[in-house]
Amino acid sequence: MSENVASPSEFDVVIVGAGPAGLTAGMYAGRMGLSTALVAGSVGGQMVWAHRVENFIGWEPLSGTELLEHFREHVARFDVTCFEGNLVNAIVPSGDGFDVFSREGLQLHAKAVIIATGKAPNRLAIPGEHELVGRGVSYCATCDAAFFTGKAVAVIGPGEAAADAALQLAALGAAKVTLVNDRPVVAPDGVLAKLDADPRIETLIGVKPLLIEGDDRVEALVVASTDGEVRLAVDGVFIEIGSISADEFALGLVEVNDRGEIVVDKSGATSTPGVYAAGDVIDEFGKQIITAAGHGARAAMAAARDLKRR
Repeated sequence: MSENVASPSEFDVVIVGAGPAGLTAGMYAGRMGLSTALVAGSVGGQMVWAHRVENFIGWEPLSGTELLEHFREHVARFDVTCFEGNLVNAIVPSGDGFDVFSREGLQLHAKAVIIATGKAPNRLAIPGEHELVGRGVSYCATCDAAFFTGKAVAVIGPGEAAADAALQLAALGAAKVTLVNDRPVVAPDGVLAKLDADPRIETLIGVKPLLIEGDDRVEALVVASTDGEVRLAVDGVFIEIGSISADEFALGLVEVNDRGEIVVDKSGATSTPGVYAAGDVIDEFGKQIITAAGHGARAAMAAARDLKRR
């Protein structure tokens, strides 16, 4: 990827976000001969938090930062300009396309825009959480459950996502799963019945997480209960308390659902012609690196097709 020094301000495609979806979209758009820009606060997205990635087909297990370097090298083969360090705060229809503004003062014009800003998990904001991300603290059971076979883990969250995470961890061989929450878990009856039926899953209600202990890796979760502080010896803490979309600038521009996800059709097109979306920010199941990359490829191909038709 080329740097943003003395770069043009008009592009065929501007991609907002530079995680797996945005980088793949950039690679596809550049490869198809479109003048392409990537705009992002930082490159990599949630991928860089992954301590170990085993499910990106074609690669041996590697860290998220190592996988990101492969993404960067691939995108760098094509003429893609990267405006890193810019957080987009507005996309405005203008002329034959859109003006894209960042809060740092960048202004670009694009014939088509791909929004690939992802989602950010809600945080507990307790001591030890940030320090141990990727070293036992996880926000994705689908991504990391397989690393905890034979180990004790805690799952924090009040809803179906937390219940599903507990069941998935147990199914993949966790020795013990403790579901922690300050109120009863809200999930379909069938899911609750499965929780109750699995002897490896214990549910603690009326407790509040206080801190996550560990030097190099997670060693324990400390919670507050009516009987005082309780220390749970665990090797992993899975935090399932929802997420927020990083696309506030798109409100009023494209249709979003009640979870703040951008609604797209089967090609990745939004409700606004010329605007596409890809990755965790869209209203599709399966928030994974590999699916985000696929969404990015799809959106870039759709944008190229539609620009050609114009």
